[in-house]
Amino acid sequence: MEISPSHIPSLSWVSKSLSVAARLGVADALGDAPVPIGELADRIGAHPAALDSLVRVLSSFGIFAVDDQGAVSHSALSDPLRSDHPQSMRNFCILSGEMYYEAWNGLLHTVRTGESGSRHVFGRSVYDHMDENPETAEVYDRAMQELARPVAGELARHYDFSGRTQVVDVGGGIGELLKGLLSAHPHLRGLCADRDDVCARGAADLRASGNAGLAGRLRFQAADFLREVPSGGDVYLLKNVLHNWNRDNSVRILANVRRALEATERSGTHGSRRPVLLIIEPLAEDDPHSSIRSLFQMVICEEGTRERTREEMTSQVLDAGLAAGLITSLSSGHSVVECTAK
Repeated sequence: MEISPSHIPSLSWVSKSLSVAARLGVADALGDAPVPIGELADRIGAHPAALDSLVRVLSSFGIFAVDDQGAVSHSALSDPLRSDHPQSMRNFCILSGEMYYEAWNGLLHTVRTGESGSRHVFGRSVYDHMDENPETAEVYDRAMQELARPVAGELARHYDFSGRTQVVDVGGGIGELLKGLLSAHPHLRGLCADRDDVCARGAADLRASGNAGLAGRLRFQAADFLREVPSGGDVYLLKNVLHNWNRDNSVRILANVRRALEATERSGTHGSRRPVLLIIEPLAEDDPHSSIRSLFQMVICEEGTRERTREEMTSQVLDAGLAAGLITSLSSGHSVVECTAK
């Protein structure tokens, strides 16, 4: 629908409504045929009149459809709210309307001071906040899976993995990016390096999936990438990691990857090509949403974090002792910066 001035004040309510619909599983409860609102309410355990109002608000923005009899059906925009949709965004919508929404209450503090809004709200980083809120951490894991899935497909199609053997995803969450790459390239093995609790959830998720082929080729290893990165990989990945950290910490992470690259080269355990780091992030010049991403990072991440330009990314790569090579763009909106140790 066209946004009129009268709609502007209520847009934040719409985003919260979307998150609640995702949390309730409205999209999962719908089938191919329209469902009467009373029956839909029974399926998801909701109040019929309140659910009717919620769905009508969303349908006015093209999310779900409501017919003349009040029955609800899917629209093109509601399909990705289904858990089983190939490009599902259900968990990211929940995350955006819950932890991120709460953290966004710190926006005024960020704009006044330049400091992290989430730290102002929670009194700690979002990662420490999730340590004490396991359900939020699980939603975050699933949301990061959803964001990683299309990137994995793009990277698997467009990057040449011949002559490579071991891929290390630094800060790789519960392993969705590696799962996509290893499924597309059966000769690869993968190591996902992240925080201890994340790795534990990732390993459990992999076991529960029953995918024996991946289970034999994908491992999880707890690591603090601000201190050290595991060696032994001939392709290292940093996807949507650096934009969570300010410049100093980004350079520190990159320097730790550079040391891992150098250790791998010295050991001679890599494949037939020189070990490489692939930084996978939106860069400001290539991202039509760079302004909202930068504001998001200032609120949610640590102080001094913003989306980088190509020049800024290249500068911090060089400061970490790496050489920046080819920069390519993916249709997902990410750029891939290829780096090697000098």
